[in-house]
Amino acid sequence: MKKLLKTYNKKRDFALTAEPGGKVKRSKSKNLLFVVQEHHASHLHYDFRLELDGVLKSWAIPKGPSLNPADKRLAVEVEDHPMDYATFQGTIPKGQYGGGEVYIWDKGTWNVDGDPHRGLKNGKLEFTLKGKKLKGHFVLFRMAQKKSTSKNNWILKKKTDDEADSDFHLKPIAKEKTVKKKSKWPGFVHPQQAFLVDAPPESEKWVHEIKFDGYRLQPHIWNKKIKLFTRGAKDWSEKFPTLSRSLLELDVDSAILDGEAVVMDEKGKSHFGSLQNALSMRDYSKMRIYLFDLLYLNGEDLRMRPLQERKELLKRLLVKCKPPVYYSEDVKVNGAQFFKISCQYGLEGIVSKDSEAPYTSGRSRLWCKCKCRQQQEFVIGGYTKGKGGRSADLGALLLGTYENVRGKSQFRYVGKVGTGFDFKTLRELVKKVSAIKQKKSPFDIKSPEGRDIRWVKPELLAEISFTEWTADRILRTPVYIGLRNDKSSKEFALTHPEKILFQSEKITKKIIADYYDEVADLMLAHVRDRPLSLYRCPQGTGGKCFYQKHPKVEASLKDLKTFKVREKSEINLYVALDSAQGLRQLVQMNAFEFHTWNCHYQSLMNPDQIVMDFDPDPEVDFKGVVNACFEMKKILDKLKLKSFVKVTGGKGIHIHIPIEPIYTWAQIKAFSKALAEEMVSRNPNDMVATMNKSARKGKIFVDYLRNDYGSTSVAPYVLRAKEISAVALPVEWSELPRLKSADQFTLKKALLKIKHRKSDPWEKILSIKQKIIILE
Repeated sequence: MKKLLKTYNKKRDFALTAEPGGKVKRSKSKNLLFVVQEHHASHLHYDFRLELDGVLKSWAIPKGPSLNPADKRLAVEVEDHPMDYATFQGTIPKGQYGGGEVYIWDKGTWNVDGDPHRGLKNGKLEFTLKGKKLKGHFVLFRMAQKKSTSKNNWILKKKTDDEADSDFHLKPIAKEKTVKKKSKWPGFVHPQQAFLVDAPPESEKWVHEIKFDGYRLQPHIWNKKIKLFTRGAKDWSEKFPTLSRSLLELDVDSAILDGEAVVMDEKGKSHFGSLQNALSMRDYSKMRIYLFDLLYLNGEDLRMRPLQERKELLKRLLVKCKPPVYYSEDVKVNGAQFFKISCQYGLEGIVSKDSEAPYTSGRSRLWCKCKCRQQQEFVIGGYTKGKGGRSADLGALLLGTYENVRGKSQFRYVGKVGTGFDFKTLRELVKKVSAIKQKKSPFDIKSPEGRDIRWVKPELLAEISFTEWTADRILRTPVYIGLRNDKSSKEFALTHPEKILFQSEKITKKIIADYYDEVADLMLAHVRDRPLSLYRCPQGTGGKCFYQKHPKVEASLKDLKTFKVREKSEINLYVALDSAQGLRQLVQMNAFEFHTWNCHYQSLMNPDQIVMDFDPDPEVDFKGVVNACFEMKKILDKLKLKSFVKVTGGKGIHIHIPIEPIYTWAQIKAFSKALAEEMVSRNPNDMVATMNKSARKGKIFVDYLRNDYGSTSVAPYVLRAKEISAVALPVEWSELPRLKSADQFTLKKALLKIKHRKSDPWEKILSIKQKIIILE
């Protein structure tokens, strides 16, 4: 049954056209329906449709049907249409299949004489129509066709009966619409407003738009004059002179539009604060208006028309418009997915609208809005006294976050939160903050002032949701969620948590810190006390990054283990991890990618693992790398050496071989070199063991050089600082052949993988201490 609408679905992009999606469904009515649609595509024609088997059998009739038995109308058979098409009328966008206006010219029911399936197969179908315009007996018969044509042409003919009309003349609906009387000019229209919901509607009839953060405006064009009304009916035309001039250039006699004036940043995000600043400074250079509805046009009140029709008329009106006037695009896709993407891009949210509904003043569920909210932990630095009916002891919490300013940790005030409390929560908070009062403000930066403020020691962490940060780093619309009793404020010192470090995925510093919190126990088992080499990206992965082997350890980074090593004539400082707090501090340094030595700092001269790096040339596919690793595993198995594997998050694969820390670096390097050369001797055309770039073309570099003093390899579970987030993830040998690439585990996919796997693939690596055959 699904095949009946395969052609229909293939020809249409339902993200662009308002036509119904192709679904087979049978009518609940006992009577079969028919519909004739007047279709103003590249050429005017009429679509004749008959219900059968849960779809509409369809023919295109260039001259339209007739009640005159003398008329023989060509009817070109086209693809089956879904049942929902029987009620479709509106505009199919230009560029889409069948683009143009569609009107319902006639509809009703039909009765067939005999078996309709046999009639269609044999090329003759006789039936009776009961419509408003078409009535009586008709016949469809297939024409003889040439082999050179793929068209299936039929003839539709009225049979002689009491409903026949020899004087019949077809009257197009479109012409009937043009003679309508002009509607009365409505003046200011109270705007339709959206109802706040937690999740967007799921029905296919809904369209979704970006929610802008600006001033709602209602432009009125009348007698070559323009007025821009606010939501409260104030005339703000003079405040937006550039918008007024541009809107007057629209090719209309009269119109009432609906839209939002905004100022965009360089990333295409609107900011209410920026618009306010631009208005106060009379800076019109960045102001623009996005129009999303059309209420009145050239004498016709459009408010009772479905939204999809109003939007299509608006789109056509704005085809030739230039900045700063823009059409607000809508999408007819999964609302939840669109909302998720909007939030990932840092937008305010989305507005969902019933595409079949008229324009209704006031707030209703015909329009729904979902607001994106961020969630973060903040340190409580004080509170204000309550007023009115709520507890007089606490009105709002004063929030702060730590920042690194010239090497010193500073506590910055970021705003207050006074919503999200119930009376029980208030009582509990009053007890907690009263117990940690102090006389002086704990804030170092932008400390608030006021007689009703009470200061507290910065010891409590509060979980807060909010929409965004203002330009001066104050929280917008914060809501209290609860206290974080599982963390102390001391381990919270993460500055600029909202900073985006992976631009394409909109991954923030906080998201990365949370990732490392999730994997800390797994990772620390393999990296604790190993000397680190850091890869720092202060501007995110899209900016300049650099390696740092000997970082300057500041006071604020005390949770990293530090130690000094005399190397030749110098004493060098190194760092190592020994706690989850240390991991978080590396994120604070934007050093979320780091590499480890093959030893612990307590025994620097005795490595306890061997790492073989299979690094492919870009011409080598991943399957070839996997095959090479399995060949190495065969060698190791013969040597009775157990091995473990991880994808690097880059191009290649690492094999880890745990060993007893009883060998020198020179001995381990010699052994690993022998392994690499054995691989090359077996596969001279596919592998190489030298760093010479010209020799590596089209081959896999079996890199044994990571097994020397001071050399490093990317740590397991580390997030790589590349364009796309990718994790160096330990995997089972058995699943390696099923993987598609070494960088397929993005941050989100890696977390899902870790949470759902049945066992830790490296669980036994720490308990294995192996001896090797030393090659001198």
